[in-house]
Amino acid sequence: MASTISQIIGVFAIAAFVIAPHMKKKPMLLLCVTIGNLLTVVEFSLLGSMTEVAVISVSTVRTIAFFIFSRYDKRAPVWLLISFMSMQGLAVYFTWKSWVSLLMLFDLVQTYGQWQSNMKVLRILTIIGAIPIGIYNIIVGGYTGAVNQFCQALSAAIALWHKHYRLPNQAES
Repeated sequence: MASTISQIIGVFAIAAFVIAPHMKKKPMLLLCVTIGNLLTVVEFSLLGSMTEVAVISVSTVRTIAFFIFSRYDKRAPVWLLISFMSMQGLAVYFTWKSWVSLLMLFDLVQTYGQWQSNMKVLRILTIIGAIPIGIYNIIVGGYTGAVNQFCQALSAAIALWHKHYRLPNQAES
């Protein structure tokens, strides 16, 4: 029963993460990610995947902090970036199950992406971070979590193409 409920919650997380890369402004993107992270924490708590719960809990606090700074068009201080990356590394260390826990360290890539201010780089790093975390989700049985990560990577790739690489004459089509 908990598995079924977790998968249903995961579907709602997918929606939040698929919408996020298409936001024009960073604060709205981070708000969507925060909602998705909160749902993901509930989803993986029900599955008993404590590494993901720990890392995503830190990621949720990180995203809220970066959201607050971005609302005022400021970048969070470097010490905050280093603090969140350290907490994520410690979360993996203290919830270690096997080598698969290492895949959750790819959330560090997304931490850096959310910290810096270039939306193009943020979208690229979202793609890079989502794929290994999706593989982690498959291994631990979080199938909607895996679909979520792969949809997030695909959505970020589409947003990247649409907002950064599309030729000017394609915009009129």
